[in-house]
Amino acid sequence: MLKWVALAAMVWSMPASAKNWFLVATSESKTTAYFIDRDSIVNTGGSLRRVTAWSVHSTDDTDGTASRELVLEFDCSTPRYRFLHLTGYSASLTVLADDVGSGKWRDVGGGSLDDSARQFACSGGTKPSSAKSYGASNPFNAGRVALSAGSSSSGANKH
Repeated sequence: MLKWVALAAMVWSMPASAKNWFLVATSESKTTAYFIDRDSIVNTGGSLRRVTAWSVHSTDDTDGTASRELVLEFDCSTPRYRFLHLTGYSASLTVLADDVGSGKWRDVGGGSLDDSARQFACSGGTKPSSAKSYGASNPFNAGRVALSAGSSSSGANKH
């Protein structure tokens, strides 16, 4: 019996895997809203930061993809990033694709959605100051609302 109590105490003390989604930016054309889970920001060594992001589209792609959950790694010393994992979802959040990223570094353009995401990741979730928390809920609906309303709580970016 004592073993069960000890096991229960150990499980109870483990950290929860709650999300803390922040709307980091919307595209100038209001076609994409970009969220990052602030609690997912991890220093993976030196100037590298890994994050979980969610990209919500205003309309579904031709293959039915409405949003993508991404695991990205940003270089805080050089404006670049790489995809580590990508999961594509339909509007009903059915998985349509689940792919390992290429790991190839890509440049981050100034003023882009990726630039806002990089700023957020590299600042530990404090920049841009316009980023707004949407809590632990899946960000898909909040993203669609922000895109249809023209969110004033986040900066518009080129994309």
